[in-house]
Amino acid sequence: MDSRVQRLASVVRAHLREWDQTPAYVELAIFGSEDALAVAESINAFCLRNLGAAAEMALFYQSSVGSVAGVLLSDGRRVVIKAHQPEVKEQRLAEIARIQSHLHNNDVFAPEIMAGPAPLGRGHGIAERYVSIGGTADAHRPKIRGALARGLRAIIATCEPLVTSTSLPPGLLTASTLSLWPKPHSKLFDFEATSRGAEWIDAIARQARKRIVPAGIRVIGHCDWRQEHVRFLEDEPVAAFDWDSLCCEFEPALLGSVAHGFCADWSLPEHKQAPTLREADAFIRDYEAARGYPFSHQERGVCAASFAYACAYTARCSHALGRDEREKAGTFQHLVWTERSNLLDLSA
Repeated sequence: MDSRVQRLASVVRAHLREWDQTPAYVELAIFGSEDALAVAESINAFCLRNLGAAAEMALFYQSSVGSVAGVLLSDGRRVVIKAHQPEVKEQRLAEIARIQSHLHNNDVFAPEIMAGPAPLGRGHGIAERYVSIGGTADAHRPKIRGALARGLRAIIATCEPLVTSTSLPPGLLTASTLSLWPKPHSKLFDFEATSRGAEWIDAIARQARKRIVPAGIRVIGHCDWRQEHVRFLEDEPVAAFDWDSLCCEFEPALLGSVAHGFCADWSLPEHKQAPTLREADAFIRDYEAARGYPFSHQERGVCAASFAYACAYTARCSHALGRDEREKAGTFQHLVWTERSNLLDLSA
């Protein structure tokens, strides 16, 4: 066995131990195995086929909705390989790659696409250039909050010429569904099996969904735009990741959804993941300032409803894991529980 593949497998194995997830849903879905060596062999084969070089050394490996591996290739290039589950169609990934390339070519945060989408395991993968510039920042700080709002506006403005031609769907939390909730983003969250005790969350979500109606213009944006995915230099964003979260949606609905999670960083367990209502309102106002004009009264209402629904969804995810965090400040359950009379108005 190639020692380089063994080294990559050791990094995959270490991540799976940290995740402490049985079974490893993502790896089983993408690679057909939760064996670290099988995962490493698939990633290495992808590199050989599509980049013309072997995976010399692993820089990192993580999995959540999909998997992502940073590798040093045998020719010295550093790349990030994003593997997607089979249900994510190649056509959608090709559109994401097209728009990401457009953003990269316009110097708007996105890393260069180097290959893909191309088959990887049972799904498809995209390779992008590894970016190490900048560092993380706390979006509870007003300067960082404002910078994130301006960054989102830059993405939307840059993508404006592509809106009429894009095949991108809405985001998970803004797409219309027949049921109250969309299919959760991970198999870790079984909403149906954990409905008991969640009635107070469902009630807020039900009210919010009724108020999310088409309003404003359609835009292309990053529906998971938050501090964890952005790198900063001197309080300004210089790079961002997770571009498979690109979506096409009505602007107010997108803004409300992003306002719910802009200060989240799930890699920091003790971080206050949820904004306060005042912070969420300030994020939307920062965006309006970058946009140059405010939302209408109707658009503001849709924005607030989208915010409330997204907060309820994230609170519901915590409930599905058996957590009761209503008394823990900084969590989404606490926000929804304590602000349920104000949540739909987005008023502090």
